[in-house]
Amino acid sequence: MNRYLPLICLALIHTVVDTSALLVSPIWNEITIECRLAGASLVVVMLSQAMPTSLAQGVFGYLRDRRRMGALIIGAPLLAVVCLTAIGPAVNPGRVPLLCGLFIVGGVAVGAFHPEAAVTVGSLLPENRTRALSIFMLGGSLGLAIGPTLSGLVVKAWGLDGLARLMPGLVCLVPLLYWGMRSRLKGRRLPPTTRAALSVKEMFDGRLGLALFLLLVCSLRLVPNMGLAKIVAFTLANRGFGPLEIGYVQSAFLVSGSLGMLLMAMLFRQGWERSFLIACPLIGLPFLAVLGWQECPTWLFLTMLFPTGLVLWGTTPTMVSYAQQMFPRGAGLASAMTMGLAWGGGGLIEVGFTAHFRDINAPQCAVWAFIPFVAISALGAWFLPDAVADSSTLQPVNPPSTCEEDHFGGTATPENEEEKT
Repeated sequence: MNRYLPLICLALIHTVVDTSALLVSPIWNEITIECRLAGASLVVVMLSQAMPTSLAQGVFGYLRDRRRMGALIIGAPLLAVVCLTAIGPAVNPGRVPLLCGLFIVGGVAVGAFHPEAAVTVGSLLPENRTRALSIFMLGGSLGLAIGPTLSGLVVKAWGLDGLARLMPGLVCLVPLLYWGMRSRLKGRRLPPTTRAALSVKEMFDGRLGLALFLLLVCSLRLVPNMGLAKIVAFTLANRGFGPLEIGYVQSAFLVSGSLGMLLMAMLFRQGWERSFLIACPLIGLPFLAVLGWQECPTWLFLTMLFPTGLVLWGTTPTMVSYAQQMFPRGAGLASAMTMGLAWGGGGLIEVGFTAHFRDINAPQCAVWAFIPFVAISALGAWFLPDAVADSSTLQPVNPPSTCEEDHFGGTATPENEEEKT
């Protein structure tokens, strides 16, 4: 059990980060109305919320493979909490630039956290990366589920300005969890990182084409993931739901994704990644077809969200695990590609459809526009090679020295020295 405690602490930090990121989720209708957004202005605000996280993951994933940046595991969550709990007072027609600035800085902080944390997670259980990543992403998914409900409760009680009241508690929680993680890792030997400053081509073992194709497959798969929370907010607002009720529905949707990740953590076997990348998008197509039906009864719309979250959200750890196994020398960039850049790619595709159908007061119809992208993703995954059976057996480019830096700036004691002590 002691092996899992650092992983659990890191997963809970992930929960805090993603809770902060999803505070905006149930209030999109209020932001649109209060800030008088439509057309291009709505697209700009949506992109400022969605894209910085994804782009930052790519940048910090690349930097992470050149140098460990353990300080990001505590610093980035703190910055994310401060910026993203401060968005409420910025929801005002004259403060749209401030709102976009908070989204951008907070999103960069969220993105900076993920690559370092994901590679650390993979090193804690190298013999079963998918299980470790499922636990880590389960923590994030719980945060995604908590965020909308928490936001809805706060907004109902104190209005949009009340989101800032969450800041002190979340800011205190991050250092506490970080201390718990570090105390459990003390004296443990972590796998060494590559000493050489690798180029992007070397990180991907010369297979840049395969990396770009994988990025495309994952981006297309994630189009509905990036759009559904906003579509749920707009659709339910049109049907008379308030922010609190919308938050409950969005949280229930994301809890289904958490359940899928929990099942993967318990049951998933190494080597199933490619099969999941093919099958899960196909299984999700009928559910998306029902969700996009504009005359769909509310009870059926709400019911269909559960299997959709289970299949399309709950199985996303397979993308990260597959990428890390295919490109072990660039594990940080590979993680950023599938946890960040691909989500940004999906968001870039969906935002135009979401804004257009919101403007014509038919937000549900955007889901039907997402279906071809998901189907093409499944077809593309068919042409991907099988993942390496066990990437933990691959050796680093340079042999480790006798005393490697650990992920948090200290040193990891070699095994023989641990025995002597």
